[in-house]
Amino acid sequence: MQDKKHFIVIAPQNDLGTRFFDLKNDNRVTYIEGSGRKLNNRLLQLIKRIHLSTRINKYIDLPFKSIWGCNLDKIDWNDDTTYYLVACQGTLWPIKPSYLKQLRDKYKIKFAIVLYDYWDSKYAKIARYYIENLHFDYIFSFDPNDCSKYGFEFTNCHYSKLISECPNDIAVNYDIYFAGNNKNRIDLLHEIYDKIKNNKAVGYFRISEVPKKDQKYSEIVYNKNIRYDEVIEEIIFANCILEILQSGQSGATLRYYEAVCYNKKLLTNNKNVVNLPFYNPDYIHVFEKPEDIDWEWVKERIPVDYHYDGRFSPTHLIDKIIELEEEKERKELGKVEAD
Repeated sequence: MQDKKHFIVIAPQNDLGTRFFDLKNDNRVTYIEGSGRKLNNRLLQLIKRIHLSTRINKYIDLPFKSIWGCNLDKIDWNDDTTYYLVACQGTLWPIKPSYLKQLRDKYKIKFAIVLYDYWDSKYAKIARYYIENLHFDYIFSFDPNDCSKYGFEFTNCHYSKLISECPNDIAVNYDIYFAGNNKNRIDLLHEIYDKIKNNKAVGYFRISEVPKKDQKYSEIVYNKNIRYDEVIEEIIFANCILEILQSGQSGATLRYYEAVCYNKKLLTNNKNVVNLPFYNPDYIHVFEKPEDIDWEWVKERIPVDYHYDGRFSPTHLIDKIIELEEEKERKELGKVEAD
């Protein structure tokens, strides 16, 4: 009798974990928040941050870090089931690879990891550590260049739509919206904000991880993090979303998925967007430098409808792994028959 298949998805514990809401209702999946339980005590939060600091652990391998990780011992493991442990980028931290190897030796487990930053990004550092110290049956990446270079499986960023409908006739508050971390993009973002002011447009920028010396405009919201559902509430009242890739990145950011899911125009410097699903030149403009931006298009109010069909849902990641597994089984069966 063939083993049953079950998926254990370790999703981000922070607000971006809302991107995986669809999986909570998928009966094929046990949904776990990475990095263990949430802590309301500030002292414990500080202790945890110090204990898990990659900078400190680079020099001193602090013991007992696993107490902060998700508890895989609580899973009701069965011998007649093949498990697929799917980690979203760094969510395995701080579980030791040796423990995961022991778990695999005891049960039928296959490992998969999904990268949401390009391979050389500092934000993928923890994921790189696990990939270098543990065999993964599947490595998924949103970045086409990394897939081509390293042989990863391509996947869209996974996104659960939080608001079912976004009416086109909603009264917008600003022409263009950006939210994201600095990631060495601050100079370009400031240059674009200059153009916004010069072209009598209304912009709303929310940028995190910006040193005080680089904070140029009083109108820009620096270093004030909000919940992701609040970001969506701000996006709903924007006419156009701005997407800026990190240097070296070729895959789309969350801004692309938000534009498609919530029917917003997208202004992006991602040349590859023309090859992505739902590309429509009426709704999406590509620029190479700020001088290329068509500000009349940014400000123009037009009905936008990408006819989004739910294909970014993380449930499709589960479908993809099943498809890849079935393909492997067919190839193995073919080899047996050939022998």
